[in-house]
Amino acid sequence: MIPTEQLIAEGCAAAPTDIPVSAYLRSVGAANEVEHKQRCRDNGEVMYHMHVGLSTWEATEDALRTVHDGLAQHGYRVDRFGLAFDRAMGVPEEQRHLTVKETGPRIEADGWSRLAQAVPIQPHVGDYMIGMPAGFQNTRRALAAGITTIGNMGQYSAYEPIGGSDAGEVTEATVRAIAAIGAVRHKGGLVHSNLEDGTATQASHFAGYVGWAALELYVVEQLLGARLAHCWGNTIQNPEHRAIVHFALDDLRGRDSIGSMIYGNTVDQRAGAWARNMATVAAQITCDIALQLRRPTGHAVNPVPLTEAERIPTPAEIVEVHLLAHELEYEVRKAPNLYDWERLEAMGALVAAQAIRWRDRALEVFAEDGVDIRDAARVLLAMRRTSMGDLESAMDLAVPDEIARLEPWKSANLRRLSEQLSGNGPLRGLEGKRVVLAVLEVHDLVRDALAKALPRAGAEVVLLNSGTSIEGVAQAANDEDADAIIVGTYNGNALALGERLSDAAGRLQWEGRIFMGGILNQDTGEALPIDARPGLAALGVQCVERVEDLAGLLAAI
Repeated sequence: MIPTEQLIAEGCAAAPTDIPVSAYLRSVGAANEVEHKQRCRDNGEVMYHMHVGLSTWEATEDALRTVHDGLAQHGYRVDRFGLAFDRAMGVPEEQRHLTVKETGPRIEADGWSRLAQAVPIQPHVGDYMIGMPAGFQNTRRALAAGITTIGNMGQYSAYEPIGGSDAGEVTEATVRAIAAIGAVRHKGGLVHSNLEDGTATQASHFAGYVGWAALELYVVEQLLGARLAHCWGNTIQNPEHRAIVHFALDDLRGRDSIGSMIYGNTVDQRAGAWARNMATVAAQITCDIALQLRRPTGHAVNPVPLTEAERIPTPAEIVEVHLLAHELEYEVRKAPNLYDWERLEAMGALVAAQAIRWRDRALEVFAEDGVDIRDAARVLLAMRRTSMGDLESAMDLAVPDEIARLEPWKSANLRRLSEQLSGNGPLRGLEGKRVVLAVLEVHDLVRDALAKALPRAGAEVVLLNSGTSIEGVAQAANDEDADAIIVGTYNGNALALGERLSDAAGRLQWEGRIFMGGILNQDTGEALPIDARPGLAALGVQCVERVEDLAGLLAAI
């Protein structure tokens, strides 16, 4: 790899000398987003964030205007918006035309300026930016456009473009990008990291979860001199757990946090279950607003629309949930002691203390393995190349029982789902079956559960990592003489993936079955993706609605 000192110098040199003031910052009279966040934090003002995932920038811009105008009619505003980009944005500009279209917009070189000037809502770019091959290129584009909160550091250790990437090159791009943001720290530059998108969420307890955040802080702030803003919440269901994480992360920062946003709970909603979804969303919003009033950190609250589990929410549905949030804020302010704050703050402090122990022990493990822990690029590469399970095993670090019982969503649900599928569950009687198992991106809970449950049912499993190419999946099935391929997809590319996989299998004359599950839709360039299942069925791909059905389908081969 290129020496880290050179990478830092290249990143700093590429930072723009002037950063345009966004339409939002002009509307609130602030020089940069950090200044505005500090002002809101110190004045007890709650900020709000929305996430939008339409297929094109034109449709996204229209949606942003609709939301802005809809809230303004009631005297409210949304402060920030996050873009759910097409994963191709993680690929260098000159190579994007070669990639499969997925859900989310692609921004060309001449389109970045619109993000910050089209609507008075502050843009946030996270997905497929930092931590991807095009991370440095995207960071320069964003800064030059007036976007100063850039992520997603959490994705560095977990996300891959289709076909994978070179870990050394991605690390070089990541160091350059963070250094560039650090060079404009005085102008509001923030490195964003969603802990739910990376290795942290695989921890067996929240001390490890917050410990990974402490590792990121060490690299970004101590070694590279940038400022890091953590985001969390996507999978944290229990309001008490949300509070404990909030306080623990703030304690790590010496109670001087400036955050990006707190993400809404996205795992408890169910399609068509309006009452359940309303209860889930209201509980999350109430908790997160109460936390910002109790211990302000500059994080914007992100209310999740009630239709999140069914489809991409419409602008009207985003307006609806933000109106709900503003009304709930009015009610929460009436009850400042709604929660047992002393107990929760004490638990947060305990988790923070254990997280520091966890970070220090993790660095010791890296050093024992020959990593120069004073070199940011080397530490990052070590973080990328380890798994949470392997790291926790090597650390052999006990935590108090009251923390061990605080189990993150993925760890808990991986254990429950694998147990549910195994033993006397639906997956059994698969002796002699050989399957290739793959999810070519980060939504890997079901894949990992199947990796545990299928062997218990007698099947032989070939487990592929997320960086495998589509053609590589077919090649593995052919080389291993597999009976079936099981593949999950969630990014709006199901039909394109099925077409390429079927084509590759045909060229190899592999005669097994292909099973596909997840979010089975396809981005076509229109505002919303289409149902991919009819097209997949025409290709001979078996669409699996329930993971419990796999046993019967595999047994029938």
